[in-house]
Amino acid sequence: MQDKKLVYAYYRLSKEDGDVEDGTLEESCSIASQKACVNRYLQENFPEPIELAEISDDGFSGTNMNRPGIRRLLNLVKRKKVDIIIVRDLSRFARNYLDAGHYLEFVFPAYDVRFISINDRFDSGLLGESTGGLDLAIRNLINEMYSKDISRKIKSVVDMKKQNGEYVYGTAPYGYRKGERKNTIVPDEEAAQIVRQIFLWAASGITITQIAGLLNEQHVTTPSEYLASIRGRYWTRKFWTFNSVRNILTKRIYTGDTEPFKSHVIRVGSNQVKYIPVESRQVIPCTHEAIISREIYFQAQKTIKSNKKEKGLSLQNPLTSLLVCGCCGNRLQKGKEKNKDWRCTSARYQSELECRQIRVNDQKIQEIVLRAIVTQCRLLDAKIQRMSNSNAAGKDQRKLLENENRQCHKKLEILQEEKMRLYESYVMGSVEKEEYLTKKKNVISEEEELKLRMKLTERKRTELDEQERDFQNQINSMKQLLPFPEPEELTPKLARELIKQIVVAGDGSIRIEWNFQDDLARMMGSGESTDEK
Repeated sequence: MQDKKLVYAYYRLSKEDGDVEDGTLEESCSIASQKACVNRYLQENFPEPIELAEISDDGFSGTNMNRPGIRRLLNLVKRKKVDIIIVRDLSRFARNYLDAGHYLEFVFPAYDVRFISINDRFDSGLLGESTGGLDLAIRNLINEMYSKDISRKIKSVVDMKKQNGEYVYGTAPYGYRKGERKNTIVPDEEAAQIVRQIFLWAASGITITQIAGLLNEQHVTTPSEYLASIRGRYWTRKFWTFNSVRNILTKRIYTGDTEPFKSHVIRVGSNQVKYIPVESRQVIPCTHEAIISREIYFQAQKTIKSNKKEKGLSLQNPLTSLLVCGCCGNRLQKGKEKNKDWRCTSARYQSELECRQIRVNDQKIQEIVLRAIVTQCRLLDAKIQRMSNSNAAGKDQRKLLENENRQCHKKLEILQEEKMRLYESYVMGSVEKEEYLTKKKNVISEEEELKLRMKLTERKRTELDEQERDFQNQINSMKQLLPFPEPEELTPKLARELIKQIVVAGDGSIRIEWNFQDDLARMMGSGESTDEK
């Protein structure tokens, strides 16, 4: 009866995994993850229900086709009992790509069998008679790094665990701790009480800044300090801020629901992440014990929306994210575009902080930074000129060394000829033995001296070559760093290319830390930054 089914899923696991052979599981976990992956794919891509037959080889290598499950599947293909074969990835079907190519290129098309490999994004039914998709899949499997293949498989397993409501997101969020059962979280009552209070305040209309102030007034331990007390080494912040409160209020996980996919990478192996809008995210309800109700959560979101700041124009300011408070290390904020001053917002949350004195006028500091950049440009131009002159002098010296080396070679040839003449004279009897040995010794001594000179000359040439390459690399780097010798305005691109950060002190002085060696600071003996008032 089973042989009459037309859609077959095939699963395979190598015996190195050992779960079944050890008797620890009735079926290997990897087989289970393959089944889950196939079932999810069918649900998403086949609108009508289908009957699915499953064939597996648990504990067999994929390097050959001598497996009971695959032999049975291929026998069904020859009997025309199979319409579709679906696997998680091509390596489950066969690791020998010649075998895989033979069946996918010739056997399955001959018996009108559609083949789907989920992770390889290959579906012969979508390609028709073309095998271009297969060529691409195999080329990727061969040429791409093996780690990317592994990453896809691991991601597939992790995604399935997320879909099942398991907690596989690393560290438990503030307010929760890891449960005794694997991949679960339970409320951490001490921190959970703080989370409840924050949401209640927000739901009652108290702003995020006011909530941070209340927490600091009550000397409530910050999330980072609390986690550090539990886990040991952990980066900490001593007071609550707008962002630390907002980060809690935006987490839907406190309602007992899970958003499994808030972002995704552009492609496997890429560092580029694309965030999914809140309204488009999938939500899996009731995956763990809730700390707050959904009603309280959504009421609190109204407070978050009312606190949203204007964005757009402020992001175009060239100093955005570069200005740093000299007291607490926070980034300075300017807020709306019409605001004239940059300030440290930390003083909003703790009145005793000295950050209240940190204030700098936007136009004034832009003028200072531009003037400092122009100064650095001139210094770098002068440095480039000095290095270019040194390069030119080095080339002249290299020519002199090459000329000296050629002369030494010629003298060596002359001495070689002189030795031959001496030897011939000695053999002919025109020169006595003692005279021959004395003259030969003198010639050899001259040869050794010339060879030593040539060795020293060659060493100097090598040093000059290395110096020339080093100078040229430095010159190229500096030219790339400063494409415009004397900029007339401060732009975001220019500021970010040249400046690491700008530290503003309470007395109004600033310290610019550059992305390159500060020659001016080095000459003044003040390290790697430029101080200005």
